[in-house]
Amino acid sequence: MGTETFRISSYLKDIIGRDLVTNEFVAIFELVKNSFDAKAKKVDIEFDPGERTITIVDDGIGMSQKDIRDKWLFVAYSEKALVDPDTYRDKIKPAGQFAGSKGIGRFACDTLGQQLELYSRVEGSKSISRLEIDWTKFEASSTDEFQDVQVNLGTVRAFPSVANANAPAANGTVLVIRNTRQEWNADRIRRLRKDLAKLIDPFGTTTHVKVQTWLLDGSTEQIEGVDGPVGNDVAGLLQEKTSRIEVVIEGGTIASTLFDRGRKIYAIREPSPLSDLSDCRVEGHIYFLNRSAKHTFTVRMGVRPIEFGSIFLFLNRFRIFPIGEEFDDTFGLNRRKQQGQSRYLGTRDIIGRVDVTAPPKMFREVSSRDAGLVEDARSRALFDAIRRYMIFRLERYVVGVNWADARDQERDTAEGLETDRARERVLSVIGTLARTKDVEILYYDKELVRVSDDPDQVTDAALKAMSEVAESRGDNSLLRQVEDARRRIEELRASREEAREIAQRAIEERQRADAIIERLEQQAAFLGRSQDVDVERVQLLMHQAIIHSGHIRAAVSNAAHEIRNVLSGATLPEEFELEDVGDVEDIFASIRQSARRVSVSLAEASLSGDRLRTVLSFAPNIRVDLETDEVRGDLMKFLKEYFEVRLAEVPGMPHATFDASGLSLHREFSPVDVAVIVDNLQDNARKAKASKLEFKAAKKGQNGVVIRVSDDGLGIDQRKVDPAKIFERGYTGSATGTGLGLYSIRQIIQKMGGTIELVGDGSRADFDIAIFGDKHES
Repeated sequence: MGTETFRISSYLKDIIGRDLVTNEFVAIFELVKNSFDAKAKKVDIEFDPGERTITIVDDGIGMSQKDIRDKWLFVAYSEKALVDPDTYRDKIKPAGQFAGSKGIGRFACDTLGQQLELYSRVEGSKSISRLEIDWTKFEASSTDEFQDVQVNLGTVRAFPSVANANAPAANGTVLVIRNTRQEWNADRIRRLRKDLAKLIDPFGTTTHVKVQTWLLDGSTEQIEGVDGPVGNDVAGLLQEKTSRIEVVIEGGTIASTLFDRGRKIYAIREPSPLSDLSDCRVEGHIYFLNRSAKHTFTVRMGVRPIEFGSIFLFLNRFRIFPIGEEFDDTFGLNRRKQQGQSRYLGTRDIIGRVDVTAPPKMFREVSSRDAGLVEDARSRALFDAIRRYMIFRLERYVVGVNWADARDQERDTAEGLETDRARERVLSVIGTLARTKDVEILYYDKELVRVSDDPDQVTDAALKAMSEVAESRGDNSLLRQVEDARRRIEELRASREEAREIAQRAIEERQRADAIIERLEQQAAFLGRSQDVDVERVQLLMHQAIIHSGHIRAAVSNAAHEIRNVLSGATLPEEFELEDVGDVEDIFASIRQSARRVSVSLAEASLSGDRLRTVLSFAPNIRVDLETDEVRGDLMKFLKEYFEVRLAEVPGMPHATFDASGLSLHREFSPVDVAVIVDNLQDNARKAKASKLEFKAAKKGQNGVVIRVSDDGLGIDQRKVDPAKIFERGYTGSATGTGLGLYSIRQIIQKMGGTIELVGDGSRADFDIAIFGDKHES
């Protein structure tokens, strides 16, 4: 059996060229990556629409003819894929790793134009290698074999002339792409620059290669946004407009530095407990964007931060997908944020990148290349380190400082940190770090971590935190500030306490004086002037007393008469026998009738006695018209004055108050009867051991009020008292009571056209008294 080999059609050029790299922007990016891999420090891309050329110039290490023949012209060859594993770690230094590893990026030239001229020189060589390729020759016939299509390789003495860039002085490469397949103008170049800014380095933290674009349009003036360096606008935004943390985990040490909108807040160092990461270097840059920064990001980048991504992971300079994509939650931030929106950061709050430099096979990608890292002890340790020392450290600052100030969401500078409250929040964060075991504070912003000029703004907690920070750093200056502040605060507190006591005494004296004046004014308003008490009014007072004492005498006489009748009628006849039951019933009926009359007479005597007592209480100075016993006026005003003057601090009685609720009630009323109502209710409250008694008025209908009477006494014991009978004459729940108080009150109120009723469930002695005014009152 013979052997055969594959034959390769010249159309392979299209399969791995234009068919694979279909986007002209990606094609240029592939060529720029090749310049990066050649360790170029500068890359210039020049477009000449008139000549239909694109020229790419870099100052990389260049290629010799042997390199071009053995490597560049070797399809799918990738120097990156053949690096000896033992020397790989020396080749993955920051800003020096290979950007790709497929070995087909060179065919991006075909996507851009029909012909390619490649000029390159290595350091120390006097000649310049020149490769010329006409890509259309590969398209002549599909039966032509790929390796049979000829390309020209030779040498020249000089690089081709370039309008805006300098040709490489010692080493470098120039690509001239002719007969471009696209029309390149200012708008297309602006789009290219935006993509280059994102693709070269999305956060502006890992490369120092200068990339420039130029458009030859016949003018010597530069076109803004087209000519000159490609600037990653987001890099400046992230450095100056966000709160960010930079962390490096390497050699058994974790170094962290936190910035807030360009201001360095603190720097710390601590030993690393992450033994699984001891053989690698982990560097992270995590940014928190407030509303202002998110808006600026969207304007500059043309995409919202959440759509741009979150925290990207790079392993040996290669992006690990899908970590950091819009809907990825590798670090579990969104699940955690659901537990507390205002306490935790989510993927939409932060962006950033973590670069891991590790030996081969230390971390392994899932075979599909789009499902992250294979889960094992090292990958779990890596993710835990990113969460604990990067995300959560930034979160502690953002939640404790930024989010505590609602207006900070709209600020793009750190000016809000200058307030005393903000400084105390920053101090709390740094103080917590100072208290953390093994954490060494290398730097803190002394303008923020200082004693406030206003002693009122200095708290004991802040002083304690400052002491801890000062002791951690050995900062004697800050310790002296703390001690001076404590001394000043104690002196201020002592002087303020003394001033407070003096002011309190003055206030109390003023209140006592005001109370005396108010009491005198009330007495004057209620009692009138002392000169009004003349002989005529004393005579009227005596007249009223005689009237009420006469009522009492008559009532008592009637009661005595009835009692004599009862006694005389209670004598049994000598011939009385048991069978005369009807006679006994007649006798007891007569006794009951006489007893009822006695009760009525005693009730009238009791009411008259109450009235007499009240009339005599007005003796010191009389305002009511005692001649008629009735007045027309505002009943609410009379009650208010009666409570303030007559019932103020009566010894042995509950403290009684009246609240008119701003109401008036004009009608005719007897001041004496009204006083009897109040006095009896107050006496009942006293018997119930109440300490206070409240009368509160409320509007009832168009021309009435209802007065709620309540006290804090023992209430009604329903085991001994039937609430339904408390207004009946002679009914009492007290062993010493007469059963006439509430009966008399109801009699007076009914005479005034009003009502009184027990309210609630009957266990409390609370009453509603409804009284109506003149019909024309509203």
